[in-house]
Amino acid sequence: MDSLLQPLLDAPPVVVYLVCALVITAETALLPGIVLPTLSTLLLMGFLAERGTLDLRLAWVVAVAAAVLGDQLAYLEGRHWGPRLARRVGRGRWERAETAVARYGVPAVIAGRCLAGVRTVVPRVAGSAAMPYRRFAAGSLAAAVLWASAELLVGHTTGLVV
Repeated sequence: MDSLLQPLLDAPPVVVYLVCALVITAETALLPGIVLPTLSTLLLMGFLAERGTLDLRLAWVVAVAAAVLGDQLAYLEGRHWGPRLARRVGRGRWERAETAVARYGVPAVIAGRCLAGVRTVVPRVAGSAAMPYRRFAAGSLAAAVLWASAELLVGHTTGLVV
């Protein structure tokens, strides 16, 4: 395992933080980001914090900030180009997602952050469905805190890297 991780163990911590932040932000900010390995990224950050390569508190701040930034960019994209995005995702799926976001609000945003694939679409749907920005931002922050905390701690306590 160490031989596979050696480049990251040897990299300056600032490079590791930046690469991880880019992956986490891009997963939500870019619609094709759905294929980015954010679970693995967070587990790896937790593992590297346990090894002493990263500081766990700073890794948490970076992960939360990156997740919130990605959500905000996706929300704005949904706000401006929702109908176009609906065609790309599929009108029926998009409408079901809009209905769920309209019905459940912030809990839908929080649940969406915890589901791979869904977390890329939910902020766009919230923007398209005209969810009030303050409600969305509050849900996004709460979701990012819960998500990043859980994933980082699993990587930190178990040394699990997927």
